[in-house]
Amino acid sequence: MRIKAINKGDYAKTLSFQEFLGFKLPNDYFNFLVDNDGATIDEGYFYVKGLEDYILLEIFYGIEKCIKIHKEFKDDLPAESLIIGRDFGGGMILLVTVENDDFSKGIYYYDHSHFFEASNSENNTYFICNTFNEFIDILRDTILG
Repeated sequence: MRIKAINKGDYAKTLSFQEFLGFKLPNDYFNFLVDNDGATIDEGYFYVKGLEDYILLEIFYGIEKCIKIHKEFKDDLPAESLIIGRDFGGGMILLVTVENDDFSKGIYYYDHSHFFEASNSENNTYFICNTFNEFIDILRDTILG
């Protein structure tokens, strides 16, 4: 797996983004944005247990795209969460930053378009791992075939 920055990140821009959101980003994801304002992913796979399938990640969104997606989807998402990327089929990567009744903190796969047969309006969000750094490790370490 290879991560290629789309734009160089910036601490002040990332801090301003966090202030716009109104909640604190986890340190590992915040630091990623400071270094990479968006990134393409080459051969980065992850497994979604709830779907029993491997998925190929395409991109981590930059700050401007995160803001646009956040405005569009925030009413459909858990409190203090953010869509941070997508796979090649349009499924999204969701970062949940606080515990709530339905979700624990962590990284989730959000199948908003119900691409997978297991997904529907009541069940379309699947836990992947606890932290952003753990997700990066999964992308790096998962090899198919």
